[in-house]
Amino acid sequence: MKRYRITLEGQTFDVQVLDNPRQKQVQVKVDGETFSVGVEAVAEVMAAGAAPIVAPTPVAPAPAPRAAPAAGGGRTVAAPLPGVVKSVAVRPGQQVAPDDVLLVIEAMKMDNVIRATRAGTIDVIYVAEGRQVAYGEVMLDYAD
Repeated sequence: MKRYRITLEGQTFDVQVLDNPRQKQVQVKVDGETFSVGVEAVAEVMAAGAAPIVAPTPVAPAPAPRAAPAAGGGRTVAAPLPGVVKSVAVRPGQQVAPDDVLLVIEAMKMDNVIRATRAGTIDVIYVAEGRQVAYGEVMLDYAD
């Protein structure tokens, strides 16, 4: 059984291939839910000696991926690690100061508090509790 972490349209999935991926139909487990998927070899991939591509159907549509912010006091806050959003402590229009709690990401059974690095007003929040985030994924924007 092979495990993979894939990102599809900005959403990260934990995937386990439960069967031999060289079969035409295999069972895969995506974030704990089992799917039966068809596998088709792609000539270019197979020529390089790689395994066939297994592409599960995403559970829910995700927003388009956005570029990670520059370090420092930019307009965006990106996920510093992959994990699950445990809580969101701010709302759009809220004023924040440096070191205010913005949200908490759970990764490997540990809570990681994400704090504001600068003062500003929260403009848009792209994540919600329970949502998986990938490293570098934009989670919120400042208005100023």
